[in-house]
Amino acid sequence: MKSEFIPLLSLCIEDRRIVEGGSAEARRLSYLSLEHVEAQTGRLLKEPEDAVADEGKSTTFYYDERHVLYGKLRPYLNKVALPDQPGRCTTEIIPLLPTPGTSREYLSYLLRRPEAVELAMRDTTGSRMPRASMKELMKMMVPKHGPNEQNRIAGLLTGQLAAVEKARKAAAERVAAAGRLEAKLLLDAFHGIVPVALDSDEVGERKGWSWKLITKLARLESGHTPSRNHPEWWHGDVEWLQLSDVRRLDGEVAMRSGERTNELGLANSAARLLPKGTVCLSRTASVGFTTIMGREMATSQDFANWVCGEQLDPRYLMYAFMASRHFFRGLSSGATHKTVYMPTIKSLQLHVPSLAEQRSIADRLEKAIRLSRGTVAKCNEEGAVIEALPGKLLGAVFGGG
Repeated sequence: MKSEFIPLLSLCIEDRRIVEGGSAEARRLSYLSLEHVEAQTGRLLKEPEDAVADEGKSTTFYYDERHVLYGKLRPYLNKVALPDQPGRCTTEIIPLLPTPGTSREYLSYLLRRPEAVELAMRDTTGSRMPRASMKELMKMMVPKHGPNEQNRIAGLLTGQLAAVEKARKAAAERVAAAGRLEAKLLLDAFHGIVPVALDSDEVGERKGWSWKLITKLARLESGHTPSRNHPEWWHGDVEWLQLSDVRRLDGEVAMRSGERTNELGLANSAARLLPKGTVCLSRTASVGFTTIMGREMATSQDFANWVCGEQLDPRYLMYAFMASRHFFRGLSSGATHKTVYMPTIKSLQLHVPSLAEQRSIADRLEKAIRLSRGTVAKCNEEGAVIEALPGKLLGAVFGGG
């Protein structure tokens, strides 16, 4: 039997009852902004009694436990919520009141379908901050079901999505646990001692190891950015490491960067071509991320770069920096971008064993971290599959998925 379709406006109305900011009613009602609605799930992230800095005196809409709350700003976030008590919300959230005989839960699932998100995004206004056209959304054709069938569908989806949410939480915990494993591997490799310090007397020393100024073991180099006003200094064959590269390359060997400069860029700036094996430590904004150059490269001024001498294994230094990330972040200062300044960098001391033991530690960590990151990647893949399940379930139940 062919399905019958009706417009969404047959199932609900926009209930834009205004609550003026600063009124007695506004003071009585909890305020909800879009940031308090979790994307995709619609879970409310704010307790009713929590105060919000931006409550202000803006106009808001009233809602209660009869409504479905639809976030019209950036509809791809799919923020559709079911409140369980009265409140008032930003006007970027539209309270929808189900018509008599329409299940509130059923209505919310209709709005969360991939087809509904696609339609809302097709008819948006504003490019940077797109807003759904409620007029067009209310014209959306949806399956026609009676109250009993609506309740059956809503009950089925509620059970299935609850199981998905349970699986999502379990997957997220596996990702977190796998992430913690790397930190534990680093801590154990350095015997519980943070291997970089400013005052080694406060840290202690392992037998057979010693604290040395890194500048005694490696040559410190900085970087520079060739002028952007000279496009002819860019798009060459010299890899140029910048902050946008370093999170991706953290703990890895860098072979490619997001941008390249050229010989003219090097000749007309303080940027320098550094040798393979140079250890780069980000000291601005993304403080504490580190990588090793796998080829000759240059960097921006956001890095402290170490060209290791004969008594320091570059991989050991990189792993020591990784194990000291919280220490570096504690050193950073600055109102806009946190920075570890070069005078501080020059004073850093490193806890080092013999060169043979450095290499042994680096070998073990290289293998263990590769396995750990492989586990994280698999957990993330599993999580991505689980994240896609709600849309697939909604599409399968309503058709079109």
